[in-house]
Amino acid sequence: MERSRSHMPPDIGCPPLTSLLGWSRFVEAVKLCIQPLIEFEELDLIRNLLIEFYNHYANSYGIGGERLPAFLISFHYLLHVIDSIEDFSPCREFWQFPMERFCGMLIPLVSSRKLPYVNLFNNVLMQERFKYLQLLPIYNEKVFSNFKEKEKKTWPVHRVYSNELYVHKYEFYSPFVNCVLTKNEVIKLKQCYAAIFQKNTSEIINIKENYAKYGKLRTKDGNIISSKWWKKENDSSRNDFCIAINLTVDLQERNYHAPLNLREEEIFGQIEYFMVYEFQNQERMFAYI
Repeated sequence: MERSRSHMPPDIGCPPLTSLLGWSRFVEAVKLCIQPLIEFEELDLIRNLLIEFYNHYANSYGIGGERLPAFLISFHYLLHVIDSIEDFSPCREFWQFPMERFCGMLIPLVSSRKLPYVNLFNNVLMQERFKYLQLLPIYNEKVFSNFKEKEKKTWPVHRVYSNELYVHKYEFYSPFVNCVLTKNEVIKLKQCYAAIFQKNTSEIINIKENYAKYGKLRTKDGNIISSKWWKKENDSSRNDFCIAINLTVDLQERNYHAPLNLREEEIFGQIEYFMVYEFQNQERMFAYI
């Protein structure tokens, strides 16, 4: 075997040098993008690296540009990363939520491989024009009257759950299962209710052991946020359970008799699942992060 190996060409099994150089541009750009702090001088470097990688990818896999329009729309948004950094700061603060969700909303609007951008533009334009019809009384009455008269469909709680406490702005979607609290979940719930009622965790008693678990959340804007629990049961490559949270923290949390000293902090986390829990005859909706 060693003899055979010695007669093999040294570059066998290795990708072409042009491919290594092309993809190295992407690797270098990503290393710069994930830095906690990015200097202004590095923005031009990142932009040039991504453009070089884009050109390499197009020339290598686009067959001279003939198949380039068939590439996924999300790939082209690499060229807009620098604009996003300039507007919103380094990628670690914005990449996961806006970039992925924005591309996830645009891709379903594209059904043409030949002219994807024209198709995307026409669909977005049509949706916006349809929305503006509601502002014109004559069309609002003719077009939307039938929709407004329809009664809202009532779903069983194991399919869709909403709560008047939140003015029905949020809905939990199936899958659904009844569960029993673990020790760690009990601790987290006590901490949460202590913050809600401005009490010490030792004052939160009579915690019931049962709760309802849901897999997805629908916001008032119609966006769907999933959970890791639901993703485990479904083969999906899209990660839409990572979120950014604006958390209000009381710096005097250990002294409940002291004046409130609040500060807002931004944290990032993964939603394990959504839950409905009843405490003191009041059901509340939670996300376990």
